[in-house]
Amino acid sequence: MEIGPQSFQLGLDGFIWWIGVVEARDDPLGLGRCRVRIFGWHNDNKMELPSKDLPWAQPVYPLNNSKAFSAPRLGEWVVGFFMDGMNGQSPVMLGVLPGIN
Repeated sequence: MEIGPQSFQLGLDGFIWWIGVVEARDDPLGLGRCRVRIFGWHNDNKMELPSKDLPWAQPVYPLNNSKAFSAPRLGEWVVGFFMDGMNGQSPVMLGVLPGIN
């Protein structure tokens, strides 16, 4: 699949926000991606939807220091949005909700 402006639905179908919990952070590409179980979107039953089957959530880093980053820790709650709108397969993490594990 080619990625381009037509791939993103943010402005067309609305902005879908979410909150979820980080279940895996062993990103084979080393980009800081995490597998996040998104509340109200992904099944809570880990037997039906194992962590390994969750889509990778892409992090957003500050423009002024994009080389110094770390992925959220396991169990932390993160807030984000879907780049692909209601398809819900391209999550992006915007930040961590402190103190909630």
